[in-house]
Amino acid sequence: MERIKAATIGVFHHECQTSLGCEKFPGIELEQLSPVVYLSKRPSNIDYSLLWDIRASSPSELEEYLRYVKNDKATIKLHILEKRKTSASILLRFKGVSSTYDAVLTNGVTYGQNITAKAGYEIHNVIAPDPGRIGKMLSELSAIGDVKVMKIGDFKGRNLLPALTDKQAEAVKIALINNYYSWPRGATLSKLASVAKVSRRSLQERLRRAESKLFPYALEQFLKKL
Repeated sequence: MERIKAATIGVFHHECQTSLGCEKFPGIELEQLSPVVYLSKRPSNIDYSLLWDIRASSPSELEEYLRYVKNDKATIKLHILEKRKTSASILLRFKGVSSTYDAVLTNGVTYGQNITAKAGYEIHNVIAPDPGRIGKMLSELSAIGDVKVMKIGDFKGRNLLPALTDKQAEAVKIALINNYYSWPRGATLSKLASVAKVSRRSLQERLRRAESKLFPYALEQFLKKL
């Protein structure tokens, strides 16, 4: 069987609203829900459109971040599709001088998961038939941003665990330690939130998102063994 390489790459994309916004608001986490659509593309002038899911550490940070995006000079049009207390889904059209997305796809490298962004870095999880393609991609990404290789190795296919954010993983860990998933439950959401030192709504949202990733995976693995 041919071995496929996988890598997790962090990119601080210079002059990009995504990286700059996540650096300015460290409690913000983004997940790209759609492919990038280019409405026009010229050297140093790219017109993008895409869907983002936004998660914030507090309602006030979410409001400040949305205000930042709306007023940023790179934004052409912002549509808030859904807004909750500490999260939102947006359709964003904005402009930039370069594209990390291009550096990946033009080198024959494929995305294995949605792009996410936090603490200034876009996180790209990619797979490729050989390490040379990943190396060429890294060279091109280095020309437009600061790059750090977080993980690289053989692709393990469907045995890969679903990707959780740090906050989601922490919420699940706290829930397990406090027997939240036992029957009857060993703890309430309010107790878990107190342990995590966040609001009940924030803890519930993190668990809900983690469970939406973990439960389908766990069921699939279980059914394989029947």
